[in-house]
Amino acid sequence: MPLRWRRRTAKPAPADAMPEDLVAWAQVVDASGLSEKTVQDTEDYLRTYRHMTEFAREELALRLMATVQTQVNPPPPIDVAPLDILATVLSVRRRQLGIG
Repeated sequence: MPLRWRRRTAKPAPADAMPEDLVAWAQVVDASGLSEKTVQDTEDYLRTYRHMTEFAREELALRLMATVQTQVNPPPPIDVAPLDILATVLSVRRRQLGIG
C-alpha cells in the first residue's frame, strides 16, 4: 500500500512567534496602572521562574496574572500564556513611561 502524503496548506509559525492576540493587545493596553509592587513581583518572577518547581511556577504566575488583570486596561487575552503576558506588560509599561 503506497504512503499518502498530506500537503500543508499553511506554513507553521516559528516557535518564537508572538501570538496575534498578544501583539494586538500590546498595542492598546494601558499599563500605567501597574503598581510598583506588581512590577517588582513580576520582574522577580521572570528572573527566577526557571528555578521553581512546576507547581510553584504555575501558582505564582496565576497570582500575578490576577493582579495584573485588575491593573491594566483592557485585560489581557485569555488564550495567551501567562509568561508571555507578564513579559509583554512590563515591556509596554517601560515604553509608556519612557524607561529603557
